[in-house]
Amino acid sequence: MRSLIRHITRKSRGGFAVREQTAESEALVAGRGNDCAIHLPDPRVLLHHAELVLRGGDLYVNALPNADVRINGNLITGGRFALGDILQIGPYEIKREEVGSEVRSDDAAPASYDCVLAVEMVQPLGDDLIDLVERSRIHITRIGLPLRTWCWIFALAVALLLFAAPFALNLFYQAVDVHGLTALHKQPPASPTRIWTSGAISSSHKFFGVACETCHQIPFIPVRDGACLNCHDGIQQHAMGSRFPYAAFTGTSCADCHKEHRGEISITLNDQAFCISCHRTLVEKTGHTELRDASDFGTDHPQFRPTVVTDTALHLMDRSRAIGDVPPPTENNGLIFPHARHLRSAGVRDPVRGIVNLQCEDCHTPTADGFSMKTPTFEKNCHGCHQLKFDALVPDRELMHGNVQDVFKQVRDIYDAVAMRGGYSEPTAPDLVRRRPGTTLTEPQKQIVARWAATKSEAVINGRFGKGLCSDCHVLTESGGPANSAKPDPADTLPWDVKPVEMSPRYLPKAEFTHAKHRDVACSTCHSSKNSMSASDVLIPGVAVCQSCHGGEKSNDRVPSTCITCHRFHRSDLRAMHPSGTNAAETGRWDNHEEAIHKEQEEQAR
Repeated sequence: MRSLIRHITRKSRGGFAVREQTAESEALVAGRGNDCAIHLPDPRVLLHHAELVLRGGDLYVNALPNADVRINGNLITGGRFALGDILQIGPYEIKREEVGSEVRSDDAAPASYDCVLAVEMVQPLGDDLIDLVERSRIHITRIGLPLRTWCWIFALAVALLLFAAPFALNLFYQAVDVHGLTALHKQPPASPTRIWTSGAISSSHKFFGVACETCHQIPFIPVRDGACLNCHDGIQQHAMGSRFPYAAFTGTSCADCHKEHRGEISITLNDQAFCISCHRTLVEKTGHTELRDASDFGTDHPQFRPTVVTDTALHLMDRSRAIGDVPPPTENNGLIFPHARHLRSAGVRDPVRGIVNLQCEDCHTPTADGFSMKTPTFEKNCHGCHQLKFDALVPDRELMHGNVQDVFKQVRDIYDAVAMRGGYSEPTAPDLVRRRPGTTLTEPQKQIVARWAATKSEAVINGRFGKGLCSDCHVLTESGGPANSAKPDPADTLPWDVKPVEMSPRYLPKAEFTHAKHRDVACSTCHSSKNSMSASDVLIPGVAVCQSCHGGEKSNDRVPSTCITCHRFHRSDLRAMHPSGTNAAETGRWDNHEEAIHKEQEEQAR
């Protein structure tokens, strides 16, 4: 409904002034409220007094709750508002005029309206309102004293109650040793100056919060870094200063980021706005970093790049490839282990228990802190199924698991003992070896059985139950040296060796992940181990798997996660942020370490 509303004001010397306004809405609301289309600014009018609605070409008026509305002097709750009728709302009269009587300027196009209303106040309030407002005001000067005197009285009272009194009482206050609380951990009485505190102490500092001088060492001086370092000495930097000088936070104090006296709210700065102020355009700022920009975990986070082992002998690591790259990141850990064969639905054969269905937790158990998994060991996780027996005629002996040179010596010693004892029933063995146990040998006979022991041990070492048994799980290296000699020498070059085994302790060393908080999630939700046929597969999930449950800081449909949910600001592998006397040596060591790394990077760049 398009309406023209004319506000008519009578002048004291005769004549009148007209102010026009246009309103477009399905219903016109008349009242004192600023949101009303027909604004009637008089205290005798309700905020929302009446509603005018156009139906079928006729205008109807509805009185809103507790409102007094009249048409032509008759009190109504609702009714038709025809041409020539007078609508009375408080001191106002509203007349409906014929459409076409609106005023137009000479150069304006005619406007079409559904209704035209003329609004006029016919019962002015006069001086009564002014008198009412004046009587409602309370002046302090009516009490008998000038305003300046009252200001001095209140200022002195505040100074006495909030400063002088607590200060005087504190002179007689006996400080409590907050570090020597009773076994019941009773809270000691607060100092009278506790009234000066600007807010409650955080939970981490509450145990000494009654002793203000612990942090506020100098009155009326903000907390200095030295006070923080008394307990937090050695807190590390955020970034390597030689590579990211703007991230050294030189001149920044602890209190600039860690705000106390805010109650149970953590004093750790955990909003992501602080982090993305640099990390949103990190590549642009540095130009030489391998790090990638990030601004929100749910919508703008790079793919994970795991740190993998590339050479176990030289202890080389690499993190150049991300999950999903082609080719994907692989880890040369020296093992041959297909997860798929061990986790197949048909089960695997156990020498004692028969067919068993292995689960992830049979081999992977969390550490005590719940953050990572313990490294599986042969003795605990593998030996039950993979026994290292190598000769059916020597059933009580197994190959040692460990150093290959020790294994070679073990096999030689076993067959030397078998040859000297006798009773070995293998048909191809010499008669002297198969003789009755305990028969005495002459020196020539000893040489014969010794040669057989050397040949036999070499055959076992290089056979299916020696080299073949090791190659089932380990990557072997060939050296071409002798496998045996009449007098084994530890310095002998081995014919083959087992490549050292080394697995990445943490695929994402710059991030923190706890399995303890995800214990209710099935392993297969994040790790696709049932399809893995190689030990070189990196089975950590990609960022999309984490984003299916975790969103950004403002996420409503997933777990809100900020940067420090997974990344610590103070990195334990860097030097102290605020050097002190107690950590000076450690800080100097890290300075030299950073300088060496920086020089190495410059040489690589050249």
